[in-house]
Amino acid sequence: MTTSWGIDLVKRISWGFISLKCPEGVCYGTLAVHRMCFSLSLWHLILGALTMGVVDSRNPRAKVQNSLWGIKFVGWVVLAVLSFLIPSGFFEFYSKYIAMFGAAIFLLIQLVLLVDFAYNLAEACIDRWEDTGRPLWRNLLVSGTVVMYLAFAAMTVVDYVFFAAEGCGRNQFFITANMLLCIVVSVIAIHPLVQEANLKSGLAQAGMVTAYATYLVTSALAGSPPGDAEKGEPVCNPLAKMAGARATMAVVGAFFTIGAICYSTTNAATKSSTLIRSSNNSDYEPLSTEESAVPLTQPSNAQLRQNALRDAVASGALPASALDSAAEEEGEEDGEDDERFGVQYSYTFFHFVFCLASMYAAMLLTNWNSIDSNDSVIIIGRSKSAVWVKVVTSWLCILLYSWTLVGPVVLPDREWS
Repeated sequence: MTTSWGIDLVKRISWGFISLKCPEGVCYGTLAVHRMCFSLSLWHLILGALTMGVVDSRNPRAKVQNSLWGIKFVGWVVLAVLSFLIPSGFFEFYSKYIAMFGAAIFLLIQLVLLVDFAYNLAEACIDRWEDTGRPLWRNLLVSGTVVMYLAFAAMTVVDYVFFAAEGCGRNQFFITANMLLCIVVSVIAIHPLVQEANLKSGLAQAGMVTAYATYLVTSALAGSPPGDAEKGEPVCNPLAKMAGARATMAVVGAFFTIGAICYSTTNAATKSSTLIRSSNNSDYEPLSTEESAVPLTQPSNAQLRQNALRDAVASGALPASALDSAAEEEGEEDGEDDERFGVQYSYTFFHFVFCLASMYAAMLLTNWNSIDSNDSVIIIGRSKSAVWVKVVTSWLCILLYSWTLVGPVVLPDREWS
């Protein structure tokens, strides 16, 4: 959708039945990408609103999340077609303000997940080592940390060799600032005061964060626009003129982008319990015996049976396993429903995250609103806007991780988990 090639392909595949026509006559380019992603974001907002307040699969609206796939697909297609009938003025505003703001929020969620992943991975190796006593997990943790710092050093050297030529002051600043920040955060991670306040801190997590931050800087410099030597501009990205390097960066960038979006959306959506509080009805509790407890709705036969079992277990007439057996029987009747007494994640937050991911994907595909519809091939990440987004993201990543180290020292009375 970034060029006329995509529009022509849709027309050829449909044998001419689908011919997109926009009010201004231009259906491709930056706004075309935002039209498609806007329809997806809007559809997720609608689904999120329809599933708001669903706490278990017994709610009829749970079917909106767990079934009705054909209807949901048709609904999105209808919105996608209707988006091409909306004047471009709306999408100019949407792309500059709404989509960019939503993409920024998704980037922050991505960074939180990265720091969380670094801590969880290191803790998993340490726990396995302590539980099993096998040196394999210790060696894996140590070797992984060494590899991360070697990658950090290698990428820094490559950055200086290829992108820090004379006259490339901005690139030199980016590389040096990243190197110093990574060194500082690594020293903080092993400082005695930090390790006393945060027992989980160490070089393993710092190594993953520094490697990722350095990758972002390297990716930004490798995707920066080449300078024009004929106009006297310094050539700060010699790789941009190499056909093999361009193809490699395009393929690697596309796969890494798709993988990062998939990981971030699925983990952020399904880990909503760590970001927001949601009700959970999975614990068995005896019925209230207070006279003031008046049911607001008429209970069903299944609920009456469950309540009777709970009373019997509470009085000691039946063992607690009777409740589990009853739940298993009801699960078999409902096709092994594992969300009958409580959803595994917040359906509304799930769709909210995917709404933000659609905005982020639109900004990536349009190089943060800087592609030209006259270009025949669009390389994701090659623009000045994309360079600054990646560099600032790397700084935010380091600052966010630094706060997890310094926070417990500055605010010792607060609970950190």
